[in-house]
Amino acid sequence: MKFTAEELEELTHRDGGRFRVDNSESAFEFCKSLAQSHYENFPVASFLIKKEWRKYIFSVYAFARIADDIADEILQVPQDERIKMLDNLEELIQNTDYQKISNPILKALLITMQEKKIPPKPFQKLLTAYIMDIKFQQAETFSDLLDYCKYSAEPIGELVLRITDNYNERNIVLSDKICSALQLINFWQDFSVDLKNSRVFIPKEYLTKYELEVKGLFERKKTHNLISCLNELYDRTELLLNEGAELVNYLKNLRIKLEIKATVLGGLSILRKIKDLQANILDKRPKLSKKDFFMIFMKIIF
Repeated sequence: MKFTAEELEELTHRDGGRFRVDNSESAFEFCKSLAQSHYENFPVASFLIKKEWRKYIFSVYAFARIADDIADEILQVPQDERIKMLDNLEELIQNTDYQKISNPILKALLITMQEKKIPPKPFQKLLTAYIMDIKFQQAETFSDLLDYCKYSAEPIGELVLRITDNYNERNIVLSDKICSALQLINFWQDFSVDLKNSRVFIPKEYLTKYELEVKGLFERKKTHNLISCLNELYDRTELLLNEGAELVNYLKNLRIKLEIKATVLGGLSILRKIKDLQANILDKRPKLSKKDFFMIFMKIIF
């Protein structure tokens, strides 16, 4: 499901414009359709998630999806207008009366927040990340990248823990590691897309360490240095993901254990594909194949 700038703008208002709905069932169905229309390397409310939780996961995903589209997909719209659209969303998530809202995504999200007792803070962090995207600046250090992940990725893990009744201080620390690693993997797999949009996610400290320049990335200069640089970033990412994988041992429900295990295995699988491409990652975006998904499924079952 691809939205125009005008459609996204309508989805940041209380009435939802042409997408308005009159009941909660239609709101959740809209979120489900939106979530299932996007390709993802990592599962979004798969069959492993208990049915009673799926609609809540879909509502969170739909909210994040449109906010991300506002930040990254309608670049023809001036920055201040896109930021205003995100500000509209932040204002609406603090509205507790979902019955007066006909925007399908916001209605479903507010119901989710009420029924699962979720505070606005995780959603506010996500919106902060999308504003950071609009005002993009290359990270100085790897720590700066991880700081961005605290806003862009970690709230998603917190929301999943809250929806599945697994939220506690120990679990959130491990969840944060998984989510940050997955965010980093998204950066690495999207090099070919982001470089064309003048977005470089290799921290400046790494370019300096390996004697690289942004211009040189396009011209394929110092390929050996580039591969060494990327491998160090990949290794740090893999370590973070493996540390977070311990979370599976502390989750209450078998199906959510399998879902998180599948997510971690999916992350490791795409990271291997990224590594295998070496310098060609600058030209090609890897995806998991049906065979890859089958192998992940076999690993989580056996």
